[in-house]
Amino acid sequence: MSERASVGGSRALGGVLVRRRRGLLAVAAAVALVLTGCQQGALDPAPSATDGAAEPTASATPTPTPEPITVSVSAMGDILPHDSVTMDARTEDGGYDYGQFFDAAKPIWADSDLVYCNQEAPSGGVELGLTYFPAFNAPREFAEGIADAGCNMIGFGNNHTFDRGQEGVDRTRAVWDELDPLLISGGFRSPEEQAEVPTAEVSGMTVAFLNFVDLSNTPTNDFVVTWLDDPLVEQQMAEAEQIADATIIAVHWGDEYSSVVNARQREQAQRLADLGAEVILGSHPHVLQEAEWLERADGSRAFVYYSLGNSVTTQMAIPRVVSAVAQFELVGEPGGPVEVVDPAAVPIYMHFDLTPQQFRSQDWIHRRNLQLHPLVDAAEPITRSAWRDELTVESGIELVTDALGPDVRIVTDSFAP
Repeated sequence: MSERASVGGSRALGGVLVRRRRGLLAVAAAVALVLTGCQQGALDPAPSATDGAAEPTASATPTPTPEPITVSVSAMGDILPHDSVTMDARTEDGGYDYGQFFDAAKPIWADSDLVYCNQEAPSGGVELGLTYFPAFNAPREFAEGIADAGCNMIGFGNNHTFDRGQEGVDRTRAVWDELDPLLISGGFRSPEEQAEVPTAEVSGMTVAFLNFVDLSNTPTNDFVVTWLDDPLVEQQMAEAEQIADATIIAVHWGDEYSSVVNARQREQAQRLADLGAEVILGSHPHVLQEAEWLERADGSRAFVYYSLGNSVTTQMAIPRVVSAVAQFELVGEPGGPVEVVDPAAVPIYMHFDLTPQQFRSQDWIHRRNLQLHPLVDAAEPITRSAWRDELTVESGIELVTDALGPDVRIVTDSFAP
């Protein structure tokens, strides 16, 4: 276990930190107890004095130590279908391929059990008309590309969820119904869907996933997203505590383009930690922000990445093209607490061809050959970017390290084939 591992969501009983046995870990603990009781000799009567010569006493069979259950998680920042993203996704047959933009980076999360992605725009299809900033609508292939990239934990609650009204939301969720990710939250079609607490069994651990928002670009109805101030937040967190072994929260919050965590984010992060979240994944600023442990009153901790920055977009500034994929493990033994182990980050670079002159003259239509790269393997693509004279692999890694802070281990291994 990492030195930075912590026990999340504990409560104090008799001076000992324990956690309710929840979900499948509780079932596993019960099974282990039954099996222990079935060991040979466990229920044998004691020999009496009239049994004659004493027979050799069999040594007690040691109780096997249960193997810990580990769930590995990767999480990335905002995915936005800007006009140049959709243009570069266009295929010769008239369709769209957004999944290709993740090809170079996919080895980063290839071995993860859960891969979180924030779809920050509706994919309501060409029937609704394709639109771009400031009110987005992408073809259905946008969601398909995110799924093809390996994303199986989808957040669709953000400030662009309602860009094309309820129809855009309904059509987007219908596509995801077909794609069938392990977990999806945000962008709801009804109050009943909003009230659900999505869970998935992952490697024997029950994981709950909830998506909350703190802002929207357009007025919404009462159920399409769950606001941080909604009483439903506490209700769902309490339910997650009962039915799941671990809870991951995605939150759309903060100040756009600011690397500074604001007071509201810190206040709400602590609140969510106190309500039982193991990990909080932030989005919206489009740049990286600090990540840190959060202490609870009982001495346990949760972990928060206040902003994961960007993944696939064509936003233009070094802090918006240099970002990170968060990685951590959820580890628990049957009947025991779930721990957040070894929070880490892999620096990434979002590339598109653009010369410094084209950037300065705002000739941005030429943003082409999009590809998300592990930053450590991006030296050559950087030479084709508008930042070729300012950005290096080394300076980008330094940016990520400084932004995330000392509680995160920075991964600089190559992912090149």
